[in-house]
Amino acid sequence: MQLVILHALYSLKESKDVCFQGGTALRWCYSGSRFSEDLDFVTHMGKETIESLIHRMSEHIRKGMIAHFGPGEFEIRQRKTSRSSSQVSFFQFRPIRERKKISVKVEFEELMKGFSPETEKMILSMLPFVRSLIAAGEFRIPYPNSIIVVEKKEEILSDKIRALLEREYIKGRDFYDIWFLTSLNIRCDINIMKRKILMYKAPFTYKRKVNFFLSPGKEDKNEIIKAIKQDLSRFLPSQELSLFQKSGFKEMFDALKIVFEPLKDEKTFLSGGMGLSRGNK
Repeated sequence: MQLVILHALYSLKESKDVCFQGGTALRWCYSGSRFSEDLDFVTHMGKETIESLIHRMSEHIRKGMIAHFGPGEFEIRQRKTSRSSSQVSFFQFRPIRERKKISVKVEFEELMKGFSPETEKMILSMLPFVRSLIAAGEFRIPYPNSIIVVEKKEEILSDKIRALLEREYIKGRDFYDIWFLTSLNIRCDINIMKRKILMYKAPFTYKRKVNFFLSPGKEDKNEIIKAIKQDLSRFLPSQELSLFQKSGFKEMFDALKIVFEPLKDEKTFLSGGMGLSRGNK
């Protein structure tokens, strides 16, 4: 369903102003192995424009789902969020002979005027995972040559770092994604990070200090390992997860040191805009 939604969205001309990001972008566009259930986008569009975009996508998605799963019921449900700058919808399809619904959460986050992430453009049908699905007959959209606008890997890394610093409850998927990006030799760029702090309309809220990730104490380390185990058991092949467990997740802790080292001088980092955020003390 994710690919059907991506194709429907990026078949519309307005989609040039919508940027694909997050863990699912890593999976489809950069050949990541972690499963991700959500589609995350950033845009300068306001809520009314996004709602219009979703409405225009809906018929394309319905037809695409029928092509893959046969007749069924398709619906889009909006979910209220605490942030006025965020729009969350659930795209759901239930094949007529099935009880279980296929559901994908889709979120659009609004950008501040004058700020945009660096992006790349990719042809959907040429992405390695998509090509293999087309060859196997598992993705049956005619001519899926829509152009995906996706954040560069460096931008996705900065989003992951920002998420760790502002999440009240850390998510194991962020640690895996950071490890994956560092394995591709992607490193934290302090200038990208400073810009990322100011990029979204939702203000940055500083929940955890850099040192929590750079040099975690015993309790901090246990908290991180617990989050990794709980989260990644749903999103990672069991064989891959067991390899990380055998080393005590050393690879992920090493990756944290690599990406947080440039941010260890928090006063310099804060000068990039963190000082303007709520809750930063």
